Amino acid sequence: MTNQRQFSRRDWLSLSCGYGFASLPLTGNAASRRRHQSGRSTTLKATQARLCVTGHDHNRPTAFPGLGDFIGWAEAIERMPNGDLLLAHSAGYWHASFASPRQFLPELKKRYAAEGWPVDHIAPTGGRSMVCRSSDNGKTWSRPSTVIDYRLDDRPDALFTCRDRTVLCFVNVQASWYGYPKAPPAFQNDINGLNTQQLVVRSSDNGRTWSKPIWIQPPPGATYERAHGRPIQLADGGILWATYCNSPNGLFGAIHRSDDSGKTWKAISVIRRKLGKPVDEPAIAELGDGRLILVTRPDGGVLYSKDHGVSWSEPGNTIVPAPTSPKFKAPQIFLLKDGTLVTIATRGNLRVWISKDGGRSWTRDIPLDTSCYGYPGGLLLDDESILVSYCQSGRAPNRVYVIRFRLNKARSGIELLPIGK
Repeated sequence: MTNQRQFSRRDWLSLSCGYGFASLPLTGNAASRRRHQSGRSTTLKATQARLCVTGHDHNRPTAFPGLGDFIGWAEAIERMPNGDLLLAHSAGYWHASFASPRQFLPELKKRYAAEGWPVDHIAPTGGRSMVCRSSDNGKTWSRPSTVIDYRLDDRPDALFTCRDRTVLCFVNVQASWYGYPKAPPAFQNDINGLNTQQLVVRSSDNGRTWSKPIWIQPPPGATYERAHGRPIQLADGGILWATYCNSPNGLFGAIHRSDDSGKTWKAISVIRRKLGKPVDEPAIAELGDGRLILVTRPDGGVLYSKDHGVSWSEPGNTIVPAPTSPKFKAPQIFLLKDGTLVTIATRGNLRVWISKDGGRSWTRDIPLDTSCYGYPGGLLLDDESILVSYCQSGRAPNRVYVIRFRLNKARSGIELLPIGK
């Protein structure tokens, strides 16, 4: 699969939705409670429950060279050791905010321009990775501040708080070329000739300052490495992080492990699915019996590991049934105390799936916010509600939202909740 094909799969959308928040009653009549159990909408609508954190027209980042109206990719939200919430997002001018100068395959550049993408936008370092902070459980948020502004386009993939209180921010760095099977001559010295590469920065002060970049080396044969899902920490202290890579033979997954709170990393497995199916935007969680579960784009394929991510099996079950249009994208997966699994992902818009049998079977998709694209981050709170960060669209102009929900008692539907309670 070439870079050109991969980039076209992002299905850029431009969806219109407003922002606001209202603390409305969560109780209702018997019919309303039955709607909760069926998974259908409750009396509290997403447009009433969500809150806009930042965007092109709300709590906008301080201007910097190259900043446009793409404030999005809110794929990371995490609790800091001091109790604050940190939400990481990108700030740039488009779906990918390539630094200038840049080079695209000529026919690809024409197509992007026809779609309205500002292909000649001046952005000396592309987009940058930023965070907003909340000290009141998400009711109010700081103005965005910069985590890292690498000389190429960068955006955050994930945030993670280690047991020793170290905070990790995982960052995707994008080279300034696209559509070619390998880096054009002028770009061969950027990030080892890769199209994208991952790095990690560490914080020991609740995400206020960050270390120098720690670069992640992709598995052999990869032309790029990207990521989306949250890392996990095992009982032995090891931190596992799932990524996906492109190669001449298609998309495959990888698991990276750190045993020193993110200082060093090693790839412990390469994951290839049956029948050449891709591993794309994988998310992982640990089940109650110690196995790991992985879910992946584009069909919600489910894989398991019995050896802490070293090897993986694929029984064939998927979250979404065939045909898989629209695609299942950018999942986050969480395990509740009773063993219920909750997956949040984009399938046309932001939706939820529930499994009560360890991922063998799943509910139909349950709407969370159908007016927005999604590409979510997520955080399981102490009360087992889930706080979700997500974006309005896949292109500019864009906004970042948070919304909170919990499952009903029957584990068959969701209930939207006020933020900050």
